[in-house]
Order: sequence, then structure tokens, then C-alpha cells
Amino acid sequence: MIEAPEVEVHHHKTGHSLFDFILGGTAVFLSMVSVFIAVHHGQTMEKLVEANSWPNLSYGTGNQNDNGTQDEISFVVRNTGVGPARIDTFELFYKGKPMANLHDLNAAWSPKPNVKHFYDTSTIVDEVLPAREAISFLGLPRDKNPPEIWDALNKERFEVRVRACYCSVFDECWVMDSAQRRPQRQTGECTPSQPTQFDIF
Repeated sequence: MIEAPEVEVHHHKTGHSLFDFILGGTAVFLSMVSVFIAVHHGQTMEKLVEANSWPNLSYGTGNQNDNGTQDEISFVVRNTGVGPARIDTFELFYKGKPMANLHDLNAAWSPKPNVKHFYDTSTIVDEVLPAREAISFLGLPRDKNPPEIWDALNKERFEVRVRACYCSVFDECWVMDSAQRRPQRQTGECTPSQPTQFDIF
């Protein structure tokens, strides 16, 4: 039996070791650039998604309802951002003092706290406020209250300050303080600035 001759396989070379090194280095470099571009693209898309879900709370007070046909003192929180806001904490201060509820607030600012006041109210803590929507958490209609009470509260409403901590759908949180120009990023979970949070009831 005749054995077949052994065949030795040789890898093809260009004959130029420097050129082979450059080719290999170029391939590695292009691979690294591709990975960098992919990672950067992923980070950019993540930031874009977060930006499209960014909530932004603001506070305002007025003395007319939305259609301007009836006088009503109102205290409103609006979401002027592009994503929903989950309101985790809410504090209300009158002349720098924290108010625990509507009863305390009424006693602090009303010239006749023992006279019945007719308020329009809405809960705000733990509410999810959609983008471009608002919550009027407190309103005092003029036609349902004595004139002297409405006039007094129309002046005293500018002594109210609110502070709310809210989060996006990605659990990124901010603190809106009506004494500051814009909301500030919150690190970690939402916490009130002091023990007393405001509750309507």
C-alpha cells in the first residue's frame, strides 16, 4: 500500500511583515470604532427617550377660573413638561410656616376663621399628573363666600409657598420649590424638607 505524501499547509502571507501588521491593526481599530459608535448611539437613544418623558412642575395662583367668567382664588400645580409626573411629596408654607392641612391654613390666613369657608379642593400627593395638565388643589369661589373673606385671601395668596418632589416614569426625581426659579434634580428617593406635609383633609 502506497501512502499519500504529506501536504504541509502554509498560511498566505504578503511577504511584507510590516504590511501584515498594519492590516491587523487597522482591523482592530475599525472594530473598536464600531463598538464605540454602537455604545454612543445607545446612550444617545437612552437620553432621547428620557428627554421625551421629562416632566416639569410649576406652581401658580390666580383669581379667576379658566374661562374667566367667575372670580375664584386658585392654587394650581401644572406639568409643563413632556412626560407624566408622579407627585410623591407636597408641602405648603404660609408666611414661612408649614401647614399640615386646610384647617391650619384657614386658621392662619382668614380674618374670620370661625365662619364657614367654601373651598374647591383636590388631592395632589401620589397623583400622576400628565404632561400639559394641571391640578387646582385649592380654590375659593367668590360667589360662595363672604366678600371680606375672599378679598383678604386674594391678598394673602401671595404669601403661600409650595414645595413638591416628583418623579418621571424612569424614577428620575426633581424638587419644585415656588421660591426657586426652576426645579432641582433630586438624588435618591423623594423626601420632604421637614416633617409636616400638606393634606387637604
